[in-house]
Amino acid sequence: MEREKIIGALTGVRRVFLKSLAFIAAAGIVSFIYSKQMLLLLVKASGIKVYYLTIQEVFLATVQLALFAGVFFALPVIIFLAWHEMKGLYRIKPVYGYLLVFAAIILFYGGSFFCFKIVLPSGIEFLVSGYESEALKAMISVERYLAFSVAMTFAFGTTFEVPLILLALGKLGIVKARMLVRTRQYAILGIVTASALITPTPDVYNLSLLAVPMYIFYEIGIILVKMVEKQKTVDP
Repeated sequence: MEREKIIGALTGVRRVFLKSLAFIAAAGIVSFIYSKQMLLLLVKASGIKVYYLTIQEVFLATVQLALFAGVFFALPVIIFLAWHEMKGLYRIKPVYGYLLVFAAIILFYGGSFFCFKIVLPSGIEFLVSGYESEALKAMISVERYLAFSVAMTFAFGTTFEVPLILLALGKLGIVKARMLVRTRQYAILGIVTASALITPTPDVYNLSLLAVPMYIFYEIGIILVKMVEKQKTVDP
């Protein structure tokens, strides 16, 4: 029975992967049409000037942005496809499944928007304005700026998924609420370390912009795991 479940899960992952590629390609093609406008919007959000150092750099940057945007905009479909393929294996009630899908989408885009509107501008201002002088001027290339901004946006979007990740692990029986509570101090250390690696600046303010929400989501995850465990005792 376990073997059949594993084979079914792997087959479902394969179907989700192939379908996701198709949606990412379609979203990427559409995004490429508006890639110049998206690039200008991304640069404008930082409030700094960026430069292209080679003839083809802007074109290549728009292609890269279109690929990233394809993943970004196709994500709701990818999450829905994953839920649709896996719902039979783990016997999750449809109403709960749709709520999880909706929550996953909202959390990811909420984290991305939070990064775009607050973290990126403040972080870049600290890194650039904090060190500029008459003798020292920033000359940031489009390619480097794009890679930095996209990495930050996806990182924040992913870290905002912590409650649902813990919920899924609790549903599978991999983690227990008691274990999460007992290892809370190590989780805080890990959160601070991850925030220091992800956020672009060494100051406490920008670090806390990620660390505080991540810790709150960790506590929410513990509550969700407790609810799952309680439900298992009622309906084993």
